[in-house]
Amino acid sequence: MSIIINIIEIIIFIIVIIKIIDSFNKKTKKNTRVKPKNLNTFGQKIRDLKGMKNMKKYKRLIITVILSLFILIVIFSSVKAVPTGTVGVKTRFGAVQKSVINEGINLKVPFIEKIVLINCKTQKIETTSESSTRDMQTVNVAIAVNYNVNKETANSLYQEVGINYEEIIIRPAMLESIKSSMAQYTAEELITKRSEVSDKIKETLISKISARGFVVTGFNITDIAFSDTYNQAIEQKAVAQQQVETAKANLEKQQIVNQQRISVAETDAEVMRLQNSQITDNTLRLKEIENQKAFIEKWNGVLPSTMLSDKISTIFGVGN
Repeated sequence: MSIIINIIEIIIFIIVIIKIIDSFNKKTKKNTRVKPKNLNTFGQKIRDLKGMKNMKKYKRLIITVILSLFILIVIFSSVKAVPTGTVGVKTRFGAVQKSVINEGINLKVPFIEKIVLINCKTQKIETTSESSTRDMQTVNVAIAVNYNVNKETANSLYQEVGINYEEIIIRPAMLESIKSSMAQYTAEELITKRSEVSDKIKETLISKISARGFVVTGFNITDIAFSDTYNQAIEQKAVAQQQVETAKANLEKQQIVNQQRISVAETDAEVMRLQNSQITDNTLRLKEIENQKAFIEKWNGVLPSTMLSDKISTIFGVGN
């Protein structure tokens, strides 16, 4: 329906232009007949050389060429191609129309209506922000965002913001999202909880720009850079922690060696105790044999006149 209206408006516009030119042509002819002396020098030379008939012929030719060129300009100005992945916002005398022009060939009233193209393809924007963490460390965070313009709200976006929406809406929202999110984490958590931090910045950004007709399709933290002072502190901490871990490992190793030595010493002590126990029994038996031998060597072969009891005889080895 809108295309038919545009065609009718274009036809009416061309007819009006033709009438104006035709009226001007008639007026020029009338002035030429009444006041032939008012022709310019060039016209007088033409009239002198070719005559009035040729002069009229040239005028008609010039008017026809001018009219043809004007009609061609009007026709080309009445057509606007909207490429794939874009939408058109139509304005009439500068006022934004409610309807959004879709992809393809579209008609408009020349010199009155204008179609502004809005890119609705996936676009990428990157930015870097210097922020402070919760523990007051300075950090530079770089992010990359992929987004699309919502086709249904493209006309209101153009009416309120224009075509420079990246610098007016998206980039400031990205910077603010980074700063507000960084303040909720410590410098160490930015490393250990990177995925969580990324999701937090993305959620904050979406809440800021979705209402203005933007759809976030991708988000990435491309870099997190700390100050030189903090990097040195991290390096020193890592070195100290490594030294502690090395000392713990050495201590555990020494404890294992000592435990092995204790186990070996306990085994040797047990062996020595068993050996000493065995040596003591043998020594007592040997001593008893030596005493009996000494007694026998000292006996002169005479039996004692006094008889001993069995127990005493047994002690001295006499009797049985």
